[in-house]
Parts: sequence; structure tokens; C-alpha cells
Amino acid sequence: MQQNQQRGIALVLSLLMLVAITLLAVSAMRGTTLQEKMASNLNDREVAKQVADATLRQVSTLLPPAAGSAWFSAPIPVPVQGTADRWNNPLVWANAGTVAVVVNGVSYSGQFLVENMGFWTSRQDPTCKPKENPLCERQTYRITVRNQPVNGRAAVVVQVVWRI
Repeated sequence: MQQNQQRGIALVLSLLMLVAITLLAVSAMRGTTLQEKMASNLNDREVAKQVADATLRQVSTLLPPAAGSAWFSAPIPVPVQGTADRWNNPLVWANAGTVAVVVNGVSYSGQFLVENMGFWTSRQDPTCKPKENPLCERQTYRITVRNQPVNGRAAVVVQVVWRI
């Protein structure tokens, strides 16, 4: 009689062990899935940064803009102090210039805004006075670029001040 009772206990113990192993396996799969999502997001962000940097390099070669060029035919005026930043407005990006850039052999679309900031004095020579020497002031542009986000993927915005 004792043998029959032991077989039943062995069955219950083996089922409990099976449940425990299944829980461990499900937990491991969830952890792996989370790590895969994190790695994918990191990769998307890195590609987005590379697209923004490539767009910036390409747009900076176009400065100073030729009068009447396609992307500078309607220049963005000098921003008024205290107004909202243009690059936070989705309508501005809808009309932004675009360039095709290639990152790791894949073609992407980068967007850009070029704002004419007017003439700024040189910070490299603080003794330079524009009234005495008009060459102290140089044409300045603010370039804002971003990768064109697709399907909710990562978007990176890079902004630089460019002096000619």
C-alpha cells in the first residue's frame, strides 16, 4: 500500500516541478523580449542621429544660399525674441526642406530649416567693434535638422549656428 501512495506523491511533485520550470522559462522569454526591444530602440536612435548629422553636413555645404535656390526662395525671417521656437511646430516641418542621405547603405530622408539670423559680431575677437570695422559682423544662419520619423520611430533634432 505504501508504494501506491508514493506514486501519487511523485506525480504531484513532478507536476509542481514542471510548473516551476515553465514559470522560469516564461520569465526568461519576457526578459529576452524586453532586451531585444531596448536594443532595437537604441539602434533606431543611433541611425536617427546619423541621419540628422548627415543632413547637417549636406545642408552646410549649401551655405551661403544662392538667391532663388529652391530651398531658400522663401527665407525664414529672423526669429522674434520671446516667440515660440519654430522647430516645435509640426506645421513648420511639413514645409521644411528635405534631402536624401545614405546611412549604412540605406537611403533616408532628412529634413532641415535654415533661418537667416542676420549679422552677428565675432566672439573670437571681443575687441572688434562693428562701427569701426564692418568686417567684424558676419552672416549667421541657424540650421535645424532632423531625421524624418517613420511609424513612431525615434526622431533626433540637431541645431547649430553657422557663420559665414
